[in-house]
Amino acid sequence: MTHSYSYSPVTGIAPHLIQESAPDEQLVKLVDQTIKDAIQQAASDIHVEPFSDSCRIRYRHDGILREVTSIPNHIASRFMTRLKVMAQLDITEKRLPQDGRFQLYNVDIRVNTCPTLFGEKIVLRLLNAKNISLNIEKLGFNVAQKTLFLKQITRPQGMILITGPTGSGKTITLYAALNYLNAIEKNISTVEDPVEIQLVGINQINVNTKIGLEFSTVLRTLLRQDPDIIMLGEIRDPETASIAIQAAQTGHLVLATLHTNNTIEAIARLESLGITPYHIMNAVSLIISQRLLRKLCLHCKQHERKPLFENCQHCLQGYKGRIGIYELLPITEKIQTLILEKNMAAIRQYKQHEGFSTLYESGMRLVKEGITNLAELNRVVSDV
Repeated sequence: MTHSYSYSPVTGIAPHLIQESAPDEQLVKLVDQTIKDAIQQAASDIHVEPFSDSCRIRYRHDGILREVTSIPNHIASRFMTRLKVMAQLDITEKRLPQDGRFQLYNVDIRVNTCPTLFGEKIVLRLLNAKNISLNIEKLGFNVAQKTLFLKQITRPQGMILITGPTGSGKTITLYAALNYLNAIEKNISTVEDPVEIQLVGINQINVNTKIGLEFSTVLRTLLRQDPDIIMLGEIRDPETASIAIQAAQTGHLVLATLHTNNTIEAIARLESLGITPYHIMNAVSLIISQRLLRKLCLHCKQHERKPLFENCQHCLQGYKGRIGIYELLPITEKIQTLILEKNMAAIRQYKQHEGFSTLYESGMRLVKEGITNLAELNRVVSDV
């Protein structure tokens, strides 16, 4: 852990940039350097968090938060004001949350503020397309899973659902599918909140709830624009779910995400949104549950006699990068019957009998291949 006023070997922020009397020019440099370091280290988020005695700055790297430095509160208030100016937010409003965005070093940065006990906390989401691979071969599917995935996304109609908690890589899987399907013969449109990666040749739409541009509103409009493939960033409400199910049954391929923990819960979630079992069994063709595991650092693995990550300049705590693990549930005729009967327990038993890999089993394959380790697998998912 680093301290205020001291040089941070993690960020490289020079001490003169965080001195108490830092003038405006140095304050600007401090903000820019903080963001630049995070980008260079492939961080996904920056957390600026005020507390009673100082303001903590943390980076999220490969899903794990770590503290990189802290700054005095009176400098932190100017630090946050600078961020709000960059994101074109109201610097006088400190009682209500705000959302904004800006671009720096060719990286799109989303900004969210939230009032806390000791002032505003600001989180920056770094959307660096250079760090993202949209190659299906590199997602982490095993051979059988990849074959099934490709078969389903190339069907002319139906719904493919991707489930998992926030930060489990669902959006990247969707983008990889769209990137694979992107062709001059296809009319592909997305509805997102917000658009995270721009894909040439695909019509991408940001929802805007402030002006009434909701998921359902955009989706209804897109269905009048002769679509072949529609991607929904998330199915959140009954109206969107109903329109998406209808689209999947009338000649369109629909790809979407749901915030559920596993494949079977996705069926229950659709029912809770008012979709009948009959329409679920006829519209949904594939449900995917996924997580992300940190990969072992290749440089550390080459020196197995030394403690993991000792003095390694290439990784953090022995890990570098992440890879997906998956559980795929194709909606076969047998599962359609069980959905109609609302027999979730039987679906779970059928999955096991048919040999569909669970998340844990998918992770164990990566452990055996030396891509990750058991500690990381157990941290992310348990065999339940």
